[in-house]
Amino acid sequence: MELLQNTPLSRKNPPKHDTFLQAYQNLEQNTKVGLSILGTATLFFVLVIGMGFYEVFGNPSLGDGMPASSLLAPDFIGIVIGVAASISFIMFFLNTQRKQAIKEQLTYYKLGNVVPLTMDQKKAIRLNLVHMFYGGAWSETLEVFPCTIRLGDQKFKPKAFDIQYDKLYQQYLNEDWGILNKAQYLDMVARLFEGMHSKWFAQDIESDAAEDMIDQLSGLTKIDQKYIRDCGQSSDDKPKKLIWGFDLFRVIPMSRWAFMAGYISEDQAWKNVLKASELIYFLFDSHEDFYDNYRVGHAFWSNNFEACTDRLEKWTYFKEHCNWPARNLDWSQPATVEMHENMKTNFAQHLLSIQKEQQKTTIGFRKPDESE
Repeated sequence: MELLQNTPLSRKNPPKHDTFLQAYQNLEQNTKVGLSILGTATLFFVLVIGMGFYEVFGNPSLGDGMPASSLLAPDFIGIVIGVAASISFIMFFLNTQRKQAIKEQLTYYKLGNVVPLTMDQKKAIRLNLVHMFYGGAWSETLEVFPCTIRLGDQKFKPKAFDIQYDKLYQQYLNEDWGILNKAQYLDMVARLFEGMHSKWFAQDIESDAAEDMIDQLSGLTKIDQKYIRDCGQSSDDKPKKLIWGFDLFRVIPMSRWAFMAGYISEDQAWKNVLKASELIYFLFDSHEDFYDNYRVGHAFWSNNFEACTDRLEKWTYFKEHCNWPARNLDWSQPATVEMHENMKTNFAQHLLSIQKEQQKTTIGFRKPDESE
């Protein structure tokens, strides 16, 4: 099966060839000017041809038109041939341009040895689909956009999209997660699999301030308070959801960027992406359940109205407009998964240590009553 997905920054998936007008509009300015001059000249000579035919056939009742033999004059035939060649060139050139984006995308896959994903890989990348659809990024490859790390030293300069350098994703990883090398990436991923943020949510939802927190998170996310409250409850012999959706989700884009930044191999990226994916499908009942949990976790972490509203708008836009193939993948839940001890026990050890710290009961020293 041939791999084909949206042209970067476009939401058309699978993509279609551009119209002739779009092909013209996408041309570089100098090419557009040259083609416009050629088209104008062609139109002028089309009018000349039209006038010639009119002189011969336009008004024969007057009896003073040009003889039909004049249409066979070398000059007139030369004009007709020139116009036909010009129109053929313009149509051929624009037709080539309108197919360029798809052709270049396929060339990128060939040069980068990119192959279609397995079903497990598709389901894993699908968990990143809301943000990918909104930004017109790729959802059927490990890379988010075409990247130089995939091509190595091969020279390829497409015109329909940009190929981003590894330095850009190194910058993103540093700005968003403070990651500057492979060791820092591996450390951050390990902390996320341990429940980096879920640990504190587990603590706070058991505290005296739990209802105030739930009210705040509901206000930021527009998610019902019962859902947030239920994230702190076990059900169906599964661990508490807490905000595992937020912790595990972050492994996926982080791993994709780390591959594009050149910090980790493709195999290493897939190992962590698939591990996070398996846990997400195990814990959550649907894509919406997972993304709601992600948004609750994001609100718990950021406590920022603007950022939370942005996540809600992305989800709403996705539900109303996304028609990408990945959206229709089944949400199949594995019966069992290998999970971290913190997930198994719902951070029992951490909560016990917190409880002990909060206890202030001391035996002390009881001074005997001197009257006895």
